[in-house]
Amino acid sequence: MAEKAGESSKPETSFEAEMSAAFEAGKNYGSSVRERFTAPTVDDPGLPYADALTSISATLLVAGLSLSGLIPPVTWLQPAEWMPAWRALPYIPPALIHGTQLATCWTLGALAANAYDRAAFCADLGTSLSRTWRAGAFATGMLLLGTQIHTYLELSAVGLEPFLGASREVDVILINIANSVVIDVVAQASALTAFRIYRWWDAQAGGPTKQR
Repeated sequence: MAEKAGESSKPETSFEAEMSAAFEAGKNYGSSVRERFTAPTVDDPGLPYADALTSISATLLVAGLSLSGLIPPVTWLQPAEWMPAWRALPYIPPALIHGTQLATCWTLGALAANAYDRAAFCADLGTSLSRTWRAGAFATGMLLLGTQIHTYLELSAVGLEPFLGASREVDVILINIANSVVIDVVAQASALTAFRIYRWWDAQAGGPTKQR
């Protein structure tokens, strides 16, 4: 009987040990994720600023193409009423504001993906692209979340139901917003991927900085 009791207690002890180990592993992982934002590794202090300028520049390019009719209009490009109505001047503030918002999304994504440490631009190209695209995926999620919250509040404030199929007016608004998000994602992904490839190349032995 004593032997059977001992055998039955072993699975319970083993299960408790596994649960304890899993709990500790989860705590350690959560701490490591939190430290990416609270104590990030930034081996190139200028890289976050360069990323932000790249993001804002891509937004200004989208604004220019939209005003020129080369791409569909984007919903965030509404003229600032307080600016003088001279050429495209009223469209600069909304483009800069939206670009700053996109740069903020990217910065959060870069922190989450450890895209500011040395391996993100000094290791092989595959690592650099992997960090860049992981950061972009996180940034896209932040953009989608922010867009959904803003759209819900904006439509609810004017008495419209913020759901597809609620009315033709709402459907048109939501489709235009979705098109704008797609354009933003494509533009940001293209610009930041190109810049990060250049940053990786610049850090290599044969890069332009090393040849000086």
